[in-house]
Amino acid sequence: MRSALEIDEQSFGPDHPNVAIDLKNLARLLEDSNRLAEAEPLMRRVIEIFLRFTVATGHEHPHLRGAIGNYAALLQQMGYNEAQVVAELDKVGTPFGMQIVRAA
Repeated sequence: MRSALEIDEQSFGPDHPNVAIDLKNLARLLEDSNRLAEAEPLMRRVIEIFLRFTVATGHEHPHLRGAIGNYAALLQQMGYNEAQVVAELDKVGTPFGMQIVRAA
């Protein structure tokens, strides 16, 4: 998975949605391996890529909401309470001028 990520980063650039998919897959593998601290920055980057896409195109990336849900679930597994999860989502969205609202 790391090789696929590296190839896609070189082929498409670091902010391409295909790279985000590779990052998500690697993060989920790390999460399933109970390597939550390693998975967290990857999932954050996934959301950042999808937010960058959204800002650039004016259209929400179709995988953005799923990525937000995955990131929130990961943070909860790491021991974050609901307020901390919301604060982390706000930190991710703020540089893009967006408030991320977690779907119930």
